[in-house]
Amino acid sequence: MVAEITQLISGDRQEGAVNTDAGGRIGIVDIGSNTVRLVVFDAPARLPVPIFNERVTCRLGRGIGHTGKLNPEGVELAFKALARFTGIAREIPVERFKMVATAAVRDAADGAAFTNEVEARFNYPVDVLSGAEEARLSAAGILGGNPDADGVLGDLGGGSLDLVDMQSGQFGESATLPIGHLRLSEDSEKNIKSAKKLADELLRSVSWLRARRGRNLHAAGGALRAVARIYIEQVDYPLHVLDNLTIAAGDARELCQILAGLSPASLEKMAGVARRRADTLPFAALALDRLLKEAKPESLIISGYGLREGLFFESLQSDLKSQDPLIAACEGFALRSGRFAVHGDEIFEWIAPLFPGIGPADLRIFRAASLLSDIGWTEHPDYRALHAFIRVLRFPIAGLTHRERVMLALAIFVRYNGRGTQYDVKRVLPLITPEDRHQATVVGMALRLAHVFSGGIPGLLPQSKLTHVNGELDLRLDAAVDSFAGSAAQRVLKQLSDILKSEPDSSG
Repeated sequence: MVAEITQLISGDRQEGAVNTDAGGRIGIVDIGSNTVRLVVFDAPARLPVPIFNERVTCRLGRGIGHTGKLNPEGVELAFKALARFTGIAREIPVERFKMVATAAVRDAADGAAFTNEVEARFNYPVDVLSGAEEARLSAAGILGGNPDADGVLGDLGGGSLDLVDMQSGQFGESATLPIGHLRLSEDSEKNIKSAKKLADELLRSVSWLRARRGRNLHAAGGALRAVARIYIEQVDYPLHVLDNLTIAAGDARELCQILAGLSPASLEKMAGVARRRADTLPFAALALDRLLKEAKPESLIISGYGLREGLFFESLQSDLKSQDPLIAACEGFALRSGRFAVHGDEIFEWIAPLFPGIGPADLRIFRAASLLSDIGWTEHPDYRALHAFIRVLRFPIAGLTHRERVMLALAIFVRYNGRGTQYDVKRVLPLITPEDRHQATVVGMALRLAHVFSGGIPGLLPQSKLTHVNGELDLRLDAAVDSFAGSAAQRVLKQLSDILKSEPDSSG
């Protein structure tokens, strides 16, 4: 278990002084082999929403395989970055502040001297994570966003590759290998054939990995997300959201093998490749390719979460940890963006009779749509539907599959009377089936009916009942609310009835 390093920071910082203005914000500094990063999360909240996120490429781990020590130039860059980051944390300010270090500092002979100097200069300790702790925290980040995640996690950093067996939300065995993209590049002397041999030997040493073949591989780490961005550009994938991007294992290997054979100059010309990554990206792609070969997963699933989010989730109170991350996030968005006092759960309970036999996974999406059903009220009426669609589609929420993202966004789009002819909508519709599209349309129209009928008045919907029996839709009202069923509500009720009677449209 990682010991929590907590410091209370204020503008005029005094040891032990409580900062009453920090609002529970959590600041995390991750001192990695390649970069040093500060992320400040808004808290307390179930969703790790970063309000500040900055990295500095220091390459502390450069040359460590040959010298056994941290890169001197990287050390000086790290000190400058940490001076800025601790200052920013004071000024934001944050309530809780953690600094952790991973493979480079852990493996270097002068790692302890570096952390001692950090504490002396900035008066905050550094928690040097063991390989097992780093792997577990990376898995905690993924499981925090997707509590039922199943498969093998591969988190590739500059200095190491962390592997964790995740079994339906539970931690299993783990391993840490010295084949991060920076380390692999240097240990192989930038020779792809040598790097391939080294990676294969180390991966074969993880005996439990072969026993997990056939399950999904969850990929984390900036280098692997860079590979995913290239995939999006190369195949013209319609949704530019990395989290839960799912790629067939064969397609992922084909791309990795191409990238591993390209020069940095060629990579820099590709869309989606940052110059700072171009020199080691072939080795990141190679490491992923060899991992895919050894693990033989069904699919590669990219995660937007990892170590820092794991640290965030572990700092949460138990009542927050137990919340559904999607529902908690939507409740938060609704609270900040909603107009009326009607609660989304009241709407969801009202429309739920329309969906008998629907599984819990899709009902969860329909509940999320109910919570978000008033999110677009501040937009111009002419653009409300499309803007709400785009906003929901790109929400920074973990654990949603791309299918679920499109269904959720489409339901909100229909709720605002959107027409499916807009390019942004048509482009992502191939990610869902005609049946999904029909179901999302039903949800959206039901949400529209709920808002038109209730006018946003709390407590009115429970005084009515929406039923769908033997193909017939009926809205039954208590006498006290009979006058609320005006012509607008009757018109939407008729539209919803017609949609329920229609068949899914497979024409696109």
